[in-house]
Amino acid sequence: MKKKRLNFMQGKGKVLALDYGSKRIGVASGDLEHGIAFPRDIIENKGDIFGKILSLCEELDVVLVVVGLPLSMEQQQEENPLMREVSSFVEKLRARGLEVALLDERLSSFEASQKIGRKQGVDAQAAQVIL
Repeated sequence: MKKKRLNFMQGKGKVLALDYGSKRIGVASGDLEHGIAFPRDIIENKGDIFGKILSLCEELDVVLVVVGLPLSMEQQQEENPLMREVSSFVEKLRARGLEVALLDERLSSFEASQKIGRKQGVDAQAAQVIL
């Protein structure tokens, strides 16, 4: 993927949010200028996940990918195993030419499940909450 000149600092362009999980990655898309976000999809965390993410970014003309950082509720600064996994995931996204920002995602899945009232489909909703 060819690296684009980014204009997200001016608050314009499409953004893709990823709620990373060991089994599934929730996906939401949004628009920086209008401040809206929509749950989009769930990617099974197996096979060529980066190819799927890159395809979505090209299809939507994404200028920024936001990945939820799973901070611990008890110890905000202490790194946990999932945080290390997310950090590795983010580095692989950046190596593919994507502009990536990390955002605290504590309670995003909880908030999403409260909104939709069930566990099924919560991953994409959690990605929307992150945005």
